[in-house]
Amino acid sequence: MDKLPAELILHISFFLDARDIVTLQLISQHFLTITRDNGLWKELCLDDSHSEAARRRRESIAAGPVPVEEPRAWELQRAITRATGRNGDVETVLRIASARKTRATARPMANWDPAYPGEKVDWYGEYVARHAPLSLSWLQQPFHDSNAVREKLESRGLGLLNDGGESIVIAPLEDGSVCLWNVGADDKAPDGRDGRIMTRSRPGLLSVNGPGGSTWQSSTTSRAKMTSTGVVECVSVDKIRNKAYFAVQSGLNEIDLSTLQVSAYDRYPFSISALSEATHPIPLTVGTTLSLHIHDPRLGNNGRASSYTYFSERVEFEGSIASNPALQNDFHRLNAGDSPQTDYATLFHPAPLSIIHLNPFSTIYVAGRFPSILAYDRRFFPKLTSTIHSGARLCSITSLPTPDHPTLAVAGEYNGKGSLELYPITSTSEDSSSTSTTAEPTRNRTSASRSKLLSLTQHGTRLLFSDSDGQLKWVERDGSTLVRRWNINTYPRNVDEFSPTGGIFNSDPNEGDVARKLLPVNSKERSEVLLWTGEKIGVLGFKQQPRFSFEVTAEDDVGSIGADAVDERDFGRMMKTALERQADEVRFVRGLGAFSA
Repeated sequence: MDKLPAELILHISFFLDARDIVTLQLISQHFLTITRDNGLWKELCLDDSHSEAARRRRESIAAGPVPVEEPRAWELQRAITRATGRNGDVETVLRIASARKTRATARPMANWDPAYPGEKVDWYGEYVARHAPLSLSWLQQPFHDSNAVREKLESRGLGLLNDGGESIVIAPLEDGSVCLWNVGADDKAPDGRDGRIMTRSRPGLLSVNGPGGSTWQSSTTSRAKMTSTGVVECVSVDKIRNKAYFAVQSGLNEIDLSTLQVSAYDRYPFSISALSEATHPIPLTVGTTLSLHIHDPRLGNNGRASSYTYFSERVEFEGSIASNPALQNDFHRLNAGDSPQTDYATLFHPAPLSIIHLNPFSTIYVAGRFPSILAYDRRFFPKLTSTIHSGARLCSITSLPTPDHPTLAVAGEYNGKGSLELYPITSTSEDSSSTSTTAEPTRNRTSASRSKLLSLTQHGTRLLFSDSDGQLKWVERDGSTLVRRWNINTYPRNVDEFSPTGGIFNSDPNEGDVARKLLPVNSKERSEVLLWTGEKIGVLGFKQQPRFSFEVTAEDDVGSIGADAVDERDFGRMMKTALERQADEVRFVRGLGAFSA
């Protein structure tokens, strides 16, 4: 077999299924190198895609019965015969067969190809991400021992630090501490450290009252403040400076990840609702419920008072603006940038939920519980440069690597259903601060989800989003063509479609979980994905079995909430499942016309 020309081996591989090609790779390093051909796996991605399956169904309906003899089999037989020295040379046969196959797949490939011009894609990794089994590994659960009772601590956010090939998950806990986990790398041999807690700061490190303002001695107060934040984008990691930013109500804590100590603290007039990505030396953008701020750590807390000052003077000044009608900003002042306080932008619709930097990093796009996407230019901040009307309530925004101009991808809710929207963006001129859309936006408000979309991210050549039903969906970059789906509540069942777990008394410990935030571990096509449910953090990978697992013993469970509470919780889950299925049956029967007038 090793004496066969590489071209012939590759041509034979085009007639095999993906599983057979993977088996072929195990023969030798020579076969592995040949069968990792990018064009081969790109064609396999096309052949096994939903769009290609739909096209074949349409053609089969239009063309009638398919001939019994497959023409490709005859071409392969003829190629093998000539390769053994009979009737001609192998290069001619391969050239003819390849030309025929290219003509047959050229148009479907052009219609489907999700890669942008000039974009380099690992199509083997892309195929793995589209079709390999999925498994979910939960990070080790942190605990707190208080009064001889071991109590679970929930995570209140999610951040990621890539350090020398190792991935470190960073999250604030409900007791005000900062916890770090090592998730390692999925392409390396299993390590006993993967998924385990690396280190954890003292309780009460994060507090709305600033450093030293709250300790674990006042556990009730600290716990309430950490629990009531409810902000998804509350963690931002600067890997260059080895710093992380944590938003706790109106306080922004800068934590040195080497020492797990507060290195700076800033207080804002309103509760922080979103943080942008921290990319040194680009300043951090901080969104509060009613304002937008630029936080530049290079200015020493933005040139204001000491890091541990509560900035009561500033808060009072903000209050005087709100109480004085003569100083209030109207929309004209907001658009003109002539507001009395020039170091922040006023928002007339509350609660920005997601912020990104573009062009390159000078343009700030803000999405939230308001009907438009807001655009600011950092050079002219706080002037509002433009808006993009959506009409939906948006909660997550990202961008696609289009070659000419960026495309914004946003997710949220429209009329009670999930909405996935794409907006091509360009600048009117190179030095202009205004931006506008160059093409008609793409809005998927029908097939995206029956419930609100919670988080959106780029994952290879696909878009990945989660909804409030616990579904994860991968779609093509057109925003509508489904690639695959998975429900995190079906774990550990590795299925692509959601199905009930059996009888109503088969309680699933993960039932009711939703992915509030999704974060790819790296930029590879088959990168693992971190997901945060609002309470715990998991790692979604493309493996048959989870990479790591940490069991919580019955003693820990009972010791934390009590035996009666455990029984009550289990009974509540069973009743919830029974009622949900009864509601599904009622909807099904209604669809048959049983309740029609």
